[in-house]
Amino acid sequence: MKLKEMLDDVKMHEIDDDLRDLGLGGPDSADDDNAGLDPDFKQTPMIMQVGKVLDSRGNPNPVTELTTDDGAKHKVSWQQASVLKMLLTTDKVKPDIKRQFTKDVQQADTLGMLLKAGNQDEMIKAFLVKYNPGAAPEKSNY
Repeated sequence: MKLKEMLDDVKMHEIDDDLRDLGLGGPDSADDDNAGLDPDFKQTPMIMQVGKVLDSRGNPNPVTELTTDDGAKHKVSWQQASVLKMLLTTDKVKPDIKRQFTKDVQQADTLGMLLKAGNQDEMIKAFLVKYNPGAAPEKSNY
């Protein structure tokens, strides 16, 4: 392939991208920051907020606050954020319980209850008392 042919091919892709940017081919889902997220959430999903807390812990001004859908702001340590992340991503509980917890932790009462528990063990105990996920995780199809 000659260089001129390659450049012509690149220009055609640029034109296609420009048409997509204009919306002529419909909106590009990659441009939507909330694509694939629960539309019921009013604030940033808790898993993303927790990730920001954990990512910023070595920064001069770390993120130390989580905001629930009802607008309440909660102070959180990176250790508590780590436990929340583990609870939100674990495969040790059934998917329907995890889905319910993901929705509930967006509310001030559930998040506050977990954060008041204090250390990792107490937070996990509070989760188990509220959700009682059972001893065995749901079997995977994979």
